[in-house]
Amino acid sequence: MKKVGLILLSILLVVMIWQFDFSNFLISIRQVPLFAFIGLLMIQVISQLLVNYQWCRIGKIIGGNHDFFKMLYVNARGMIIECVTPGVKIGGEVTRALLLKNELGYSAQEAATLVTFQKMASFSSFFMINLFAFAHVSSKIEIFQGTLVRIIVYLFLLALIGLLVAIFTCTSFLENRVRNIIPKHRWTGVLHTFMITLLSNIKVLKNMKGEMYKQFFLSLSIWVLFPVKMILLVHLFTTNFDWIFLTEVTFISYMVGMIPLLPGGIGSFEATMTSLLIIMQINSNDAFAITLLFRFITFWFVILISLIYAGIWRWKGRKR
Repeated sequence: MKKVGLILLSILLVVMIWQFDFSNFLISIRQVPLFAFIGLLMIQVISQLLVNYQWCRIGKIIGGNHDFFKMLYVNARGMIIECVTPGVKIGGEVTRALLLKNELGYSAQEAATLVTFQKMASFSSFFMINLFAFAHVSSKIEIFQGTLVRIIVYLFLLALIGLLVAIFTCTSFLENRVRNIIPKHRWTGVLHTFMITLLSNIKVLKNMKGEMYKQFFLSLSIWVLFPVKMILLVHLFTTNFDWIFLTEVTFISYMVGMIPLLPGGIGSFEATMTSLLIIMQINSNDAFAITLLFRFITFWFVILISLIYAGIWRWKGRKR
């Protein structure tokens, strides 16, 4: 399946490059005023700070160190690793867990719990948005109207949403069931302790008045900033676009980019977003320019500032 995905992606990229007009592409890039581009970069900085705030807030709930700038260093290092690991960011999350343990004094179980907890909070809103986005887009675009494709995507999203809902609504039941299990191997013992720690902290979250809703809406706010940046960017090229469809294009492209084909979702994200923008009647050069600029804002720029911040942090640490 993965090989088929790589082949289809390669064919799509070859077709795009074959039809690519570099001179018109440069003209498209020059359409973006520097001041507007800097504004979009600042919105991305706000997004990253909100993500870091969420990590700190969850860290506080589980009783760990939640120093904002130390947590920012952990997330910066994690982001750097994400750029060289495929799709779903597993490498970045492992790095964050190790740094939470080594830099902030978390136990291995607490670090794994914080990483898992943050992903659950983030993906709870992300998968719900994608469910509605795909439902609308699939009814408009012919390529998605094949019954098998739609069924697979719907089952995937509904299964993940159902799992998250079950964990958050049946926490006590699941905790009791897990506690009654006797691990027979070392690795199952580690998993057993992790599950108990995770479910116990979810119960703490649920007992804090309104905290579950705050985490959900914080995640939702972070994700909403993605299409906001996209809409503002596309507006610099054309005013003739459907902002609802454009929002859905943003989320679907990001979801495809999470499929572990290439490091950082490179290629799959660009191919998907450019293709969908062309379907929106945006000319191919503008579509490719928009995709590359958006990718720079939300990915390469984040890696750049992460490298700078991590470097400064390490340099100051050596001076101390």
